[in-house]
Amino acid sequence: MFSHYLTYLLQKLRFLKVIIARFLIILFRRKKGIELLYLDYNTEYLFENSYLIINYRFRNALYYRFKNIKTLEKQIKIFNLSNFDNEFDLVVYGFFQKKVYQIKVERKLELDNSNFKASTLNLNLKLSEIKIPRLTPENIYCTIHKPIITKSNIEIENKKLAISNSTFNQNDFI
Repeated sequence: MFSHYLTYLLQKLRFLKVIIARFLIILFRRKKGIELLYLDYNTEYLFENSYLIINYRFRNALYYRFKNIKTLEKQIKIFNLSNFDNEFDLVVYGFFQKKVYQIKVERKLELDNSNFKASTLNLNLKLSEIKIPRLTPENIYCTIHKPIITKSNIEIENKKLAISNSTFNQNDFI
């Protein structure tokens, strides 16, 4: 339990160390404002359970926050849309400032898999039924007997495939 607290503390210290390093780099720049270099995400062809890939890049950013997720990643972030609403904010934190960009996602497509059926042909399974013993007070308290585990044999009959092909020579091709 102590190790969980220690790893959490080490992750927080690493996060703060990267933010302080970026802060010192921005401190000595002439332009300290947050600049949007690019922000790309696809809003077309999105299903209910699809993934959203956000490609972003900012100048003079310390860290980013998507909904409740803080991150140090500078370029690509992948989200499962089932965990997010149709709108969420990308908050970019910089040198004593922050900018909010609203990301709107519209799920347009839906996958209807109710008509999908898988069928197998020429598959013969031989299963045997094993009855599960009932627990009674006599055999619950009996510690002498070891439990007996039985397995059923499943057999699949394989038929050999015969491939018939005609002979082909180069004169037939011409």
